[in-house]
Amino acid sequence: MAEQLKFHRSLYLAEAVEAAAAAYAGHAKIETTRTPEGVDAVIDEAGEYDLTALAHAFANHVLHETIALRRQAAIDEGV
Repeated sequence: MAEQLKFHRSLYLAEAVEAAAAAYAGHAKIETTRTPEGVDAVIDEAGEYDLTALAHAFANHVLHETIALRRQAAIDEGV
């Protein structure tokens, strides 16, 4: 059964979800959909990996990407 995750725009950047999906593309099938509230991700076909563990790792990667993108934006703005 697929894992469904929702990343609210108040915390996560859509670009971060998409970057994480690209990074995990070799490990699972991940479909992302932008919504007014943020981004929904459906993770399926994880192959040899435990789907729940992979979903947790994916969510951590999304958070990491969000932090990195926001940090870079602050540097670029001179903040």
